[in-house]
Amino acid sequence: MSDQDPPSPVPDRRIYVPHHEGWTALIKTSWDKDYCYCKNPGEDFFHLLLCGEIYLENGEERLCLSCAQRRGITTDDRLYWQRGVRRAPPPPL
Repeated sequence: MSDQDPPSPVPDRRIYVPHHEGWTALIKTSWDKDYCYCKNPGEDFFHLLLCGEIYLENGEERLCLSCAQRRGITTDDRLYWQRGVRRAPPPPL
């Protein structure tokens, strides 16, 4: 037996957009001040999207992945399509 531990499995980090109509995934490529269209819980300000960050866009609405998941736009449930009745997508802000 080896003294080295086997590498731990890499967690599945895939994200799905069940109701993808109108949404586009983008990578922010500049340091311009662009803000997420949602506020974090307990905060009274909009947070910046940073250069290199992956975000979703629908028209003028931009959402970081955390806010998109909190609003129910994205899911990490790979089997979302098998889970019975599909709910309507949330309306744009």
